[in-house]
Amino acid sequence: MNRKQRRAAFKLAPGKTGAHSDGESVSQLFVEASRLHQQNKFADAARAYKRLLALKPDHAEACNNLGRVLHAQGKSREASAYFAHALALMPQLLDQFNEVCATLGVLLRPLAEAMRRANGAWPQRLPLDQLLGNAGLAAIADDPLLLCVLRSTPVRDVALERALTSLRRALLETSLAGKPRDDAVLEFCGALAQQCFINEYVFAATPAEDAQVERLLNALANALATGDEVAPSQPTALAMYRPLNALPFAPALLARQWPRPVDDLLTQQVREAEEERQLRGSIARLTPIEDDVSRRVRRQYEENPYPRWVYAATAQEAISIDEHVRRQFPAARYHPLGKSELDILVAGCGTGRHPIEVARTYKNANVLAVDLSLTSLCYAKRKTPPEIVGRIEYAQADILKLASIGRTFDVVDSSGVLHHLAEPLGAWRDLLTLVRPNGLMHLGLYSEIARRDVVKARAFIAEHKYQPTPDDIRRCRQDLLNSPLKTIARAADFFSVSECRDLLFHVQERRLSIPAIKAFIVEQRLNFIGFEFSPQTLAQYGALFAQSGWSLTDLDRWHALEMQYPDTFSAMYQFWVQK
Repeated sequence: MNRKQRRAAFKLAPGKTGAHSDGESVSQLFVEASRLHQQNKFADAARAYKRLLALKPDHAEACNNLGRVLHAQGKSREASAYFAHALALMPQLLDQFNEVCATLGVLLRPLAEAMRRANGAWPQRLPLDQLLGNAGLAAIADDPLLLCVLRSTPVRDVALERALTSLRRALLETSLAGKPRDDAVLEFCGALAQQCFINEYVFAATPAEDAQVERLLNALANALATGDEVAPSQPTALAMYRPLNALPFAPALLARQWPRPVDDLLTQQVREAEEERQLRGSIARLTPIEDDVSRRVRRQYEENPYPRWVYAATAQEAISIDEHVRRQFPAARYHPLGKSELDILVAGCGTGRHPIEVARTYKNANVLAVDLSLTSLCYAKRKTPPEIVGRIEYAQADILKLASIGRTFDVVDSSGVLHHLAEPLGAWRDLLTLVRPNGLMHLGLYSEIARRDVVKARAFIAEHKYQPTPDDIRRCRQDLLNSPLKTIARAADFFSVSECRDLLFHVQERRLSIPAIKAFIVEQRLNFIGFEFSPQTLAQYGALFAQSGWSLTDLDRWHALEMQYPDTFSAMYQFWVQK
């Protein structure tokens, strides 16, 4: 199974339960609570899960299962709080956004109705009473799971995006009208503004909204300049449309006292941005960046760092690289490294989520994480947790020139990078020189077959002459959703400006096939350990080839599978090889 699916050991919707190994009493309580849960003895199960959480508050699966039990008892709000806590403990669950959105819809019926109405009326923006009925925003404003989702990840569902887009406009209008907001509504507005910053203001805005935003901006600037009182709703509404750090009066906002939701926005959009700016001088420059393609790719990621993330995945326990490979590929031919310490190169680390997860996953791993984009590296360095900061070294470098640094590694990890170079296989060959004998490579490459919808969308973009600017990306997204190519919205990267640019507007993209990958592996005399794949893919593979004997390292069979199921590698070919 692939990395996301492997780490999402349980879902927010009903799923499997299992024992935990954090001590006998916790384990026994979990088994007992699970048994009661499976017998539909919900009151007893809830008490057992709560006893467990009193002993181990960070038991994510118990939080999730308690949420399911409470929902079965009709206690939706309490269930929502436990689901939100489970997400806080295991943010990788947000990668399964369809599950998260479905759970929200079941727990929060007014939101589900608002999504249905907003989607049906689009592109018309519905007012609050038509979206949420007489209860208005109070029907959803204080829901813990919704607030958690808005603050944690780009919303990756078209109907939910449209509901939030309509709510944003309604809140802008009430702010201009000077209507007071209670604490719960201000909390929701702050969370929605954080969402808009996370997705880089990807929500579509009408010309009328743009004019209203200008009015609000001018009113706020005048009030700050004259020392007049400013309602907290004003900077909150403005932050739903513009990043506060881009405004000339941001220092004046910092100089005032605000309620916590507004202060949280100032931290997200002003203080943290300044911290990243100050980090630029601390990033080492290992190589020059002279290649023309590398320079164009660097420019894109300086303008739009990728990927957009708030919380990195957590690991239940760090394991050795040998144990990891054996768990994931038990039948593969593999020569253990047997290392007590591990030197890992993450070649193309982007905004840091991947090297942070790597450092958390493997025991005694020391990581060199390099990227072309200094802006991305500063974000990565700011987000690195204190407990692993000494094990990750960030540096700016072109992977085409890394041979010049005179270092070699036990593992080289380059996922989602080589296909953005002029010659992906040539770059792969260069990286192999950095791998120690018996060392490993983890690679992620675009599939020519799986990217067919992206290719069509890129042709649509070229035909309509969209440019890779935020305004054109927003406009292009709406036009694609109104076209036969609307299925492109199945891609998770469709839902923020930077990710949409990476998905559809990239300055350099090369796609490969399994036969091309096989030819390179044979040429370089590499040992193919295996693809990362989902349970569904494994079932499809078994249905095709079980009669002739299992062999999960047969690349010809994998090619035959992809020809029959073209979406198999829609998230890239993710695979391991050994030198």
